Amino acid sequence: MKKINLNTEPWQKAKIVADFFKQDTTCLDDDHKLIVDPKYVVALGDDVVSVYYAMQIVLKARRQFQSFPHILCCGGIGTFSRYLNIGPEDRQSEGEKLHYVARCISLDLSQDISILDKGNNISATLREIIDFLASRGDSDAPIIFCPTQRMSKRLERSVAFTNKRLPETKRLNAYYYVPGETLEQILQPYNGKGLANGLPLLSELAALYDRIGTNKYAGKYVDGMDKTVPPEVECAGVYLITHYPTRISRAPLTAPMQSLRMMFSLFFGQKEIEEDLSMKISGWRSLHLVGI
Repeated sequence: MKKINLNTEPWQKAKIVADFFKQDTTCLDDDHKLIVDPKYVVALGDDVVSVYYAMQIVLKARRQFQSFPHILCCGGIGTFSRYLNIGPEDRQSEGEKLHYVARCISLDLSQDISILDKGNNISATLREIIDFLASRGDSDAPIIFCPTQRMSKRLERSVAFTNKRLPETKRLNAYYYVPGETLEQILQPYNGKGLANGLPLLSELAALYDRIGTNKYAGKYVDGMDKTVPPEVECAGVYLITHYPTRISRAPLTAPMQSLRMMFSLFFGQKEIEEDLSMKISGWRSLHLVGI
């Protein structure tokens, strides 16, 4: 993978946006102990590091409460995530891939793992989770979401919006575990973000600001921002939207060209993706075996 110069203007703007739109961890106290015994732990999205985070919480629950949380692996097949499958001929959903990685990290999992992969966006995934919990009589059960940093605030605002729209009995009893990530940690081949000179991440952060920071979707798909967006974040977000747009239908010619570049890099980077994923799984499994 070509080394990316993170000192350039696009990456300085990207860091500002990525750092601001991070949901706080709410499931741990100041001593890093769980404040709740989770019945469910959720890994979700197209980045399997979410599974690694989920396994950290599972181990904490085992040690602290001697419990075995049920793991939910959530996510459908997105436009770009289909290129992150185990092989170029596979049609794995994000949930299936998360399940595969969870089993690779811990071959002796004694608790159940469920795949929820009918939803291709966060709102649909949350609806599937809510219906799953209701079917088990666990609508009020504590559930810890373990998203990547860049997905975390969008997820939390979606949960807040969903909880407002649903009857009290169906509100998600949600907590969050969101370890901090540097840009260097995010930009990896296995999640596709490090390919095409980091273009997939720049476009994702542009979309994050567009959907959450501008409040244009507040009250439609997500709740409005729970904190004021400072001028430097607004400036950085506008810069990313202008230079790395993701909405092809309303964007200048650069948008479809960037989308094609991302798809080609993911398609032709399959070998690099698979090798990096294998290496990451080995590392995560080693840490899991010694208790992380």
